[in-house]
Amino acid sequence: MEDNKSEINVNNLIKSAKSIIIILPPDPGKDLVTAGISLHLALKQSGKISQIGCGSEVEVDDETNGIKNIPDSIGSRNLIISFDYREEDLDKVDYDVRDDGKFYLLVKPKTGAPVPDIGGVKYSYSGAQADLVITLGINSLEELGKIYADEKNFLDNATILNLNNTLRPAAFTGNLYHKNMGSFSELVIGLLKELKLKLNTSVSQNLLTNIYESSNNLSTGNLTADTFEAIAFLMRSGAHLPKTKVQTPRFSQAPFFEVPDVPSAPTEENIPLPEEENLSTNEAGTSIPADWNKPKIFRVGDNG
Repeated sequence: MEDNKSEINVNNLIKSAKSIIIILPPDPGKDLVTAGISLHLALKQSGKISQIGCGSEVEVDDETNGIKNIPDSIGSRNLIISFDYREEDLDKVDYDVRDDGKFYLLVKPKTGAPVPDIGGVKYSYSGAQADLVITLGINSLEELGKIYADEKNFLDNATILNLNNTLRPAAFTGNLYHKNMGSFSELVIGLLKELKLKLNTSVSQNLLTNIYESSNNLSTGNLTADTFEAIAFLMRSGAHLPKTKVQTPRFSQAPFFEVPDVPSAPTEENIPLPEEENLSTNEAGTSIPADWNKPKIFRVGDNG
């Protein structure tokens, strides 16, 4: 009953949230990236305002359809403009909003000081805001790295749902979706099924391909009935089974039935002949052993 109540609570959290932020830990593997992106795209398709971030740069595989990169920040309220400049060279900073509706930022250097180099200007956002935060594969907020450092105040007070494919509880939130599954892709599929969210073909194919890759074409020992239910769900959503190579079995030893080697019969050259000195000739001229010509003595018991 407790698991059922937990699932109902998770469903209510997601369904009642209008805006959701999904956060991956730094340096995630392909399974985590695929699961996070698929959940993000499915939530967006359902009408949610969804955002995804990771505490490190993530190069998304070209085979993962639907997103080109994952930002290393989750803030969206404040625009930050940064460039290299020394405070002692600065005279003043001013801004102006003109009639054309454009915002102008003025950075005025002191007389004789260098002008800011526009080639080094970078833009970013801060000030995260969302009804719900979904984290994947962590047991503490500190594991989020840069994102937690940038948005500590927001995350310390946010409603957080933690997803993990192990049963180890997380202490930083009471909202958990933890199930012992072979991959995060399977975990996210189970969540999407409970939410009754529809997946497009692209997202379904991403997840199915990752399940095959993470399980070495369904040959690992951690496959469960949930794995095959997830595959069936994805195929009903438009995914196709990936092409796999058929491996020819190799035997490490000889077959069970084996014809033994039959030794060849000895040739005449291999038959030993008696030495000449041990032979004598009878009347017919035939050679006989020498000891045949000696008298034979037979002894019997004395009857007298």
